Amino acid sequence: MADLTLLLFGGGSVGLMAGAAALRDRLAGRQRLPYRRRDGLLTAAERAFYGALCRAVEADWQVFAQVRVADLLTVPKETRNRQSFVSRITSKHVDFVLCDRQTLSPVAALELDDSSHQLANRRQRDIFLDAAFEAAGLPLLRVPVRGSYDAAELHDLIHGHLAVAPQRPRRRLSR
Repeated sequence: MADLTLLLFGGGSVGLMAGAAALRDRLAGRQRLPYRRRDGLLTAAERAFYGALCRAVEADWQVFAQVRVADLLTVPKETRNRQSFVSRITSKHVDFVLCDRQTLSPVAALELDDSSHQLANRRQRDIFLDAAFEAAGLPLLRVPVRGSYDAAELHDLIHGHLAVAPQRPRRRLSR
């Protein structure tokens, strides 16, 4: 019986893989899909901030970059016009998210604000996100873009905005 199960499972897997390969080949034969790999997830300014942010919070939180707002905020199922609220957050992202190291629960989101945040449509987006994060009880911190960032200064800024910092022993940063 075990041999039959293994044969059926193994045969099913091979059949599924062959079917997927055939579908891929058919799609490729009709039209080459236009997707290309991006050079990176972050802009140069975001990479500079990310490095300092990781150093600033390494003992406290895990840092994630380019996180969808819909993965951070939820709309209760019983909400009237729920889909319209979900649609407003589905395609939006925040630059960085700090999560508890043990549970990976979000603690705060951070937006690195460059000059594009002065544009009218971007200001409206920012006002909406500020209100949505406030309604959800998840802090959204805005940090102006700079040429460089000091990890200690970022540490103080973030901890100053967050009511409760993790009560774990802090590791010394090596220099």
